[in-house]
Amino acid sequence: MADIGTAGFPRTKKYDMEERKARIFNAKERTIGLDTEFIAAQVNENDAAKAAEAGRDHYYDKLANFYDQKLVMLEQEKLELNRALQQDVVAFRANHQAPHQRREFDLSDPEYLKKSSAARVGDDDPRLAISGLQKFEGEDLLAGDRKKLQLAQQASWCKQQMAEKAAVAAQDKEEDKAFASLLAKQEDYQTQVCNSEAMARKDYTYSVAADNKALAMEKKSKETAFSEMTLAMNTNEQANMLSDDMLGENPLLAVSHMAPYTRVRKDHWKGMSADEVALVQEIQATQREELKARKMAEEDAERRYATQQENFRRTQEINAQQVEDFKKEQRMQVAATINAQKAEHNTKEATMKKNSSQVPTADFFGQFGTSAR
Repeated sequence: MADIGTAGFPRTKKYDMEERKARIFNAKERTIGLDTEFIAAQVNENDAAKAAEAGRDHYYDKLANFYDQKLVMLEQEKLELNRALQQDVVAFRANHQAPHQRREFDLSDPEYLKKSSAARVGDDDPRLAISGLQKFEGEDLLAGDRKKLQLAQQASWCKQQMAEKAAVAAQDKEEDKAFASLLAKQEDYQTQVCNSEAMARKDYTYSVAADNKALAMEKKSKETAFSEMTLAMNTNEQANMLSDDMLGENPLLAVSHMAPYTRVRKDHWKGMSADEVALVQEIQATQREELKARKMAEEDAERRYATQQENFRRTQEINAQQVEDFKKEQRMQVAATINAQKAEHNTKEATMKKNSSQVPTADFFGQFGTSAR
């Protein structure tokens, strides 16, 4: 049923008391306004939670900055160590790998011609060649000594290369050990940082769980107190409503003391009597009968009008068909006349063409030269 004062509320019968009680005793529909104290408490709790979250964010930001600075410092130390190693390599090359100390320097010595001697110093000059015509076959007596010297030089070069390779390998090994030590220190530091961060997160999780538990208990206690208070208020309100004459719609309040049988108090009127309701129903029934008769008359008039319109439409269709038949007959007569004119024209054209296209015969040519003209 609709509420009092709305368009769907019935005025012709009494309101259902049980339905009215169910609507009035419903706390959700009866409460008017908001609980400002509870809303203010929620706002304070939200502000406190936001402040705590901001504090935690600030703490973790500081911790992240500290770890970032520490990693930057270690990276700087690594770069400085690599720079020192590069400088040592450059110094070693400048001191121990000069161009004149290379084994193949004699092949690219710019002062080679100035340092060279004559073409032949003696019979045992190792620089003599066949193309120089300084020494011939059978004169090389120091071939064995020269071969031994070459073998000794080759052995010396091999030993020198082995020593250099061993030194380079030892240096590489030392560099690998230093780099492995640096990596181990970095891994240890990262492990410590991860462990400290895990412990911090674990402590924070425990603190958040404790805070949530305390908040849940506080919320539960508040809800219990609020439920008890609401129950007490509802009980009092129900008792007041049951004892209230206005909410109970006591019909005695609407009786006027000045004229009890003819007048009512408009400010306390609760509805019409049974006789008044019967009179209204009788008037409504009469109005329904009148409306039904008027509708039947209107339907009859519409039916006659529709029949008249249908007859007029059929008459118009018959007239239109007769006009179309007449037009069709006229078109056929015109077409027949045109076809007859075309046939007559074709006949005339054929006759004229035949008369104008005669072929000359031998009599026509034989008449030439037979007269004095």
